Amino acid sequence: MYIDPSPRRRRRGSPLPVIILIILTLGAVGYFANERFELVRNPFETPTPTATPTRTTLSFLSEAQSQYEQGNIREAIQAFRVVADREPDNDEVRRELARLLIFDSEFDESLIFAREAEAINEDDARNLATLALALDWTSNYDDAYSYAQLAVALDPQLSQAHGALAEVMADLGSWYQAVDEAETAVELDGRSMDAHRVLGYTHEVQGKYSEAIPHYQKALELEPNLTFLYLTLGSNYRALATKQWGTKQADENFASSVEMFRKGLEINPDDATLRFNLGKTLFQAGDQELGIRELRKAVELKPDMPEAYQQLAVNLYLRRAYEEAIEQMQKAIDLGNESAINYYVVGLSYLNLEETDCEKGVPWLEKALEIDPDSAPAREGLNRCGVSFP
Repeated sequence: MYIDPSPRRRRRGSPLPVIILIILTLGAVGYFANERFELVRNPFETPTPTATPTRTTLSFLSEAQSQYEQGNIREAIQAFRVVADREPDNDEVRRELARLLIFDSEFDESLIFAREAEAINEDDARNLATLALALDWTSNYDDAYSYAQLAVALDPQLSQAHGALAEVMADLGSWYQAVDEAETAVELDGRSMDAHRVLGYTHEVQGKYSEAIPHYQKALELEPNLTFLYLTLGSNYRALATKQWGTKQADENFASSVEMFRKGLEINPDDATLRFNLGKTLFQAGDQELGIRELRKAVELKPDMPEAYQQLAVNLYLRRAYEEAIEQMQKAIDLGNESAINYYVVGLSYLNLEETDCEKGVPWLEKALEIDPDSAPAREGLNRCGVSFP
């Protein structure tokens, strides 16, 4: 039987006039009391500041989720950091932080939070799977494999565990087993973006880009604001186009690659990695000036990005802007990118200046050969200057 909690009462006269009178009276009393206080207050006494409400942990969690759904990974990370600081025993927040930091290319820090989550609760297969993933992205493959296997053993029905094992096995070269594990991850949770992403990755590492792309597309359908997926898809389209070089399909896939990078930048215009890849792809597709412009934006956004300086320098060299090519490549080298191509691009740039400068160019070419004795461009440059190299 339903009992009405609000039984009807006899109608009374409206209390509104009385309420208004009370409010006016209290307001007058408050005003005069305040005026009196202001008159007698010690002028040298510092007034107590108005207290501001402290944000709750729940509000930061809500913000983190909202930012993630909008594709603002770094803002989501910052909100999760606050919660992690407030709740030192919260393994779930640390697990999510580790995952998002991977998407933001902060792999070392991801490993720190993944280890903390596992230390808080080592019996949670999700923590072990996340730690396996963080170890894999920091190239600790043996340890990653051990933790991924343990995660699967603890919870054979956990999609995340099979996905982590698939990714590690793919990086170890066990491709067929990796595909099997990734397919199991998808079967266990078809709504998991990570499961579809990993299944795409198991094909990508084999160079099967046309097979990887549909799985990445499915992952993107599930989480359409994750710029990491636009980066991955764009890179696969570019790799496929490179394999098809000179064909109509190559042009179409270069266009798809550019489209993916640009869509990612619509969500996050300040993503330097997307800018770098867009610039690289545009240059490969023949839009050289646009490519150089995007690469310049990439190094402006992230001045400590050696691969962007390297690509910019190579592009400038190909455009015969030798002086700037030297400048940009030296920045890449100063940031630790010391591949042979970097040194011979600088050396050949000195040789191609309006006034050939072998004195400055030869040491760079010799350094390139120290790194790669089979470097044909470096040997050709030395021959131009009449220098032999063993």
